[in-house]
Amino acid sequence: MNSLKLMMLAALAALPVLAADAKPAAPLNLRVGQKVSLVLDGNPTTGYIWQLKPALPAGSPVQVELSLVRNEEENCCGFPTPTTLTMTGVKPGTQLVRVVYARPWEKGKAPVQEKRFAVTVLPAEK
Repeated sequence: MNSLKLMMLAALAALPVLAADAKPAAPLNLRVGQKVSLVLDGNPTTGYIWQLKPALPAGSPVQVELSLVRNEEENCCGFPTPTTLTMTGVKPGTQLVRVVYARPWEKGKAPVQEKRFAVTVLPAEK
């Protein structure tokens, strides 16, 4: 097999496998250095947390951070605590970003919620 075919096979193998009933990813365009943040409802005291699944590959054009929104006035067990999803454009390219709301220890169980984003990172404006 020539090297081009091997490279194409390797690229196809790296693509995530999606369930037939998976919802389409929301398109999102960013420029290098640009950040976008979304607030995701949640209640981590129930064991459910937002998780990046699967992890992004090394060299991904987008950086993803999930962080709990702290509210000192409502510091009570069982109280909803949103999570901030922040995506930052690192270099030009495209990446599927998938976050799921699930209990980390419940392996093999479908997530309660799922959000998918087809992120395209464009060069920084000059």
